[in-house]
Amino acid sequence: MEPELLSMVPRPVCAVLLLFPITEKYETFRTEEEERIKTEGQDVKSSVYFMKQTISNACGTIGLIHAIANNKEKMNFESDSSLKKFLEDSLLMTPEERAKYLETYEAIRVTHESSAHEGQTESSSSLPSSPSSSSQPPFSPCRTKATPLCRSASLSWVKRNHVGPAKATSPSIRLRRWRPLIHHPSVGLHSVAPSLDEKVDLHFIALVNVGGHLYELDGRKPFPINHGQTSDDNFLEDAVEVCKKFMERDPEELRFNAIALSAV
Repeated sequence: MEPELLSMVPRPVCAVLLLFPITEKYETFRTEEEERIKTEGQDVKSSVYFMKQTISNACGTIGLIHAIANNKEKMNFESDSSLKKFLEDSLLMTPEERAKYLETYEAIRVTHESSAHEGQTESSSSLPSSPSSSSQPPFSPCRTKATPLCRSASLSWVKRNHVGPAKATSPSIRLRRWRPLIHHPSVGLHSVAPSLDEKVDLHFIALVNVGGHLYELDGRKPFPINHGQTSDDNFLEDAVEVCKKFMERDPEELRFNAIALSAV
């Protein structure tokens, strides 16, 4: 997340997915933040696409939907894209109705279940590994094939600060419907979804630019979080500042991963 490294990311960047650990410190902060916003209020544009998470261990899927839904005009969807149809059908729904619709949306469920059974995560010696040091553990990059869901829109993903395969958190409501797979083929990030009964402590959220404001979209929260003004030119740097705040709240944690949705 140093400026000289961020300068290597293709621009413009329209979304950032952040993976971070759910810790006691974070949960305390989250509760305090929600109470503060409920008391003081905030400005959230009606054009922000936001949905709740009601499917266990599906935060990566929700993050991808948030990232793409708030940047539809920048995407090139296939004509028969299931993801495009889902976004069109759910456009006028409430966040809760979108979550309920996803629970029963067969096309996305089947795609993810099929991908989850295709194979295992595998380390790739063809990809560069991080420099080893006494203070930072090494990691093994991963590779896998693209899923039909990811192929339904033309995307270019740039990986930063990868710390290993990740599993997604569960919301308070636990459903036994389907097991999504987090799959980012062009950077080789492959995370097989855990079982619905498995307790995990990592979570994905999306940071997006909608109407010149930077929003944090987290399906576990009751509403989007407005982090202030941004622009197409400065969005990546502004999003990184938000990511750094997550890291500063847990300075002893190393389990952070940021992925940028950027131009080809």
